[in-house]
Amino acid sequence: VIRPDSSYDDFAQLSYLVYVDVLTGPKLKVLDEAFDLTGLTATVGTIPDGSRPMLTLQESIGMATTLQWQSEALGRSVLETFLPMWSLLGTLVAMLMFWLRRRVIHAADMIDEAQQALRVSEQRFKNISEASSDWIWETDSEQRLTFLSERFTQVTGLACHAWIGRPLTELLAYDKQLMAAIAEGGVAAGRRPIPCEMRDDHQSPRYCQLSARAVRVAEQLQGYQGTVCDITEEIEAKARIEHISQHDALTGLANRHRLNNFLNTRLSEGLSGDHPVFLLALDLDRFKPVNDTFGHAAGDVVLREVAKALTGGTRETDLVARLGGDEFIVVATDCRTQEQAERLCLRLIEQINQPIRIGTNDVSVGASIGIVSAPFDGLTAEDLLRYADIALYEAKSSGRNLFRFYEPAMNERIMERRQLEMDMRQALRRHEFRLDFQPRYDASSQTIVGAEALVRWQHPIRDLLSPACFIPLAEETGLIVELSDWVLREACLNALSWGDELMVSVNLSPVEFQRSDLVDRIATVLKSTGIAPQRLELEITESVMLEDAASALTTMNALKALGTRLSMDDFGTGYSSLSYLRSYPFDGIKIDRSFISGLDQSQSSEAIVHAIVSMGHALSLTVTAEGIETVAQLGKLTELACDQAQGFYLGRPMSPLLFQQVLADARVEHVVEAGGC
Repeated sequence: VIRPDSSYDDFAQLSYLVYVDVLTGPKLKVLDEAFDLTGLTATVGTIPDGSRPMLTLQESIGMATTLQWQSEALGRSVLETFLPMWSLLGTLVAMLMFWLRRRVIHAADMIDEAQQALRVSEQRFKNISEASSDWIWETDSEQRLTFLSERFTQVTGLACHAWIGRPLTELLAYDKQLMAAIAEGGVAAGRRPIPCEMRDDHQSPRYCQLSARAVRVAEQLQGYQGTVCDITEEIEAKARIEHISQHDALTGLANRHRLNNFLNTRLSEGLSGDHPVFLLALDLDRFKPVNDTFGHAAGDVVLREVAKALTGGTRETDLVARLGGDEFIVVATDCRTQEQAERLCLRLIEQINQPIRIGTNDVSVGASIGIVSAPFDGLTAEDLLRYADIALYEAKSSGRNLFRFYEPAMNERIMERRQLEMDMRQALRRHEFRLDFQPRYDASSQTIVGAEALVRWQHPIRDLLSPACFIPLAEETGLIVELSDWVLREACLNALSWGDELMVSVNLSPVEFQRSDLVDRIATVLKSTGIAPQRLELEITESVMLEDAASALTTMNALKALGTRLSMDDFGTGYSSLSYLRSYPFDGIKIDRSFISGLDQSQSSEAIVHAIVSMGHALSLTVTAEGIETVAQLGKLTELACDQAQGFYLGRPMSPLLFQQVLADARVEHVVEAGGC
């Protein structure tokens, strides 16, 4: 359209210029290649819908023109061009999403694990804190409590809320400045515990250890925090261990360790003649029979009662100790003179002698005491204990329920005794002991009816020793059992060579009756030697019944059951001999030589011997008189109808060979007399 200007709008009157482009084959080819329209064709007119894609042009102006082209795969080029890029991009996006998902899952797992570990850690900390004896605390900078753990109430019985806001020093007794200094010292110093004490809800004392650290924020002190460990049980356990290490478990008295410490401390303080220390060594008398008869439990009861008696009889400043067995020590620090020490000994002996109830029985023990004083007798614990033991030995040797003060001369005697003891042990192995036999005669016919075995010691230095020189020592050291076994065996073996009628008499020690094996030992000798039991006579002194009457009766009945004879030796010297004859299974009695010595000179002695003989016959006992030294004494005994006689006048103790010769001569004399008749 050609217009004169842009305002002219009468298009009907205007001229039109029409441009026509003929779509030739080459031009269609150009369009084909430009727009990827394969097989592009142009057809005048309208073509019905077909299988090929088409485009109709200028349907309203003139004749229409239809363009058609081939399209086997619509959008193939687009797909071939963009699909690889989209696929790669999709793959990358998928991989990125997978990676992100994995990271998110991993992060979530890590968070879960961290939360679980936190919960486990919190539970572990709670379990440990609640299981231990420690409780946790926190305070402000003025040491006022701001936090207490639940363990606080469990340990102390106190409520946490009742103490929040109160000073820690009201709860615990500790040094406030020391705690602050240690808390400021850092980790190493914070591990240093501070000993402290507190009271629980029952007002019972509790022993603790306080650990503390300072809490700072930007170098500003905010407060303190730490733990308190209850060590009451540990302290009490240490106290018990310390007590056990210092005291006797049975009696509760001090033991040897505490005794030595006490003595060393007391001696190191310095002593003077005006303020001496007396040390008493005590040993119980008649304790072993109680232990053997009633058992160790009864013996323990006796020891505890003796401990009470000793404690009750001394002052609080004194020390009473048990060294073991039935040995006790008393350290008297307030006795000023020897007379005061004597009164203390008498008081202790009196209290120990009180009867002690064992079940349904009352038993009695005694005590022998050796006394030593410092600084007079020694200045060391070792010397005092040794000298007291020596004095104790002197007291026991002198009798029962006695005390003796130490004297230097005792030391020489004890050394001599120890040497004799060592020699005696060697003598048993070296066969230095020997037996002599003293004949026993029928008083009327003066024929030998047996012999008494008497042991002698052929000492290599001291020559021949009588029983009085070593039997007491053998009884004290326990060697009496081994020695007695040898005497019994040798006596029975020798008696086998005397014929079938003569008896042999052997003395038994009271110590042997304190042992439970006496009957078995006698039975063993009878079996090993083969001697007839009725040929063995066992001589027993009255002291056997004095030690433990009930146990002695049981043992004597058992000896009688073996078939042996029992004879009471030294009859008439004791206070209860008559009652013993009535109660115990004796076969005979031996009148003590003290009555025989004045028989031919004193009417009273004759009356006593006559009474003993008459009483013995009334009880069907064989009466033997020992210690006959004159023909007049033998004549009197014959007149009084005494059964048997023994003494130097009739025959001195002699060796086994000499005794056999005496027996042989007696048989020859008997044969001659019989032939003469």
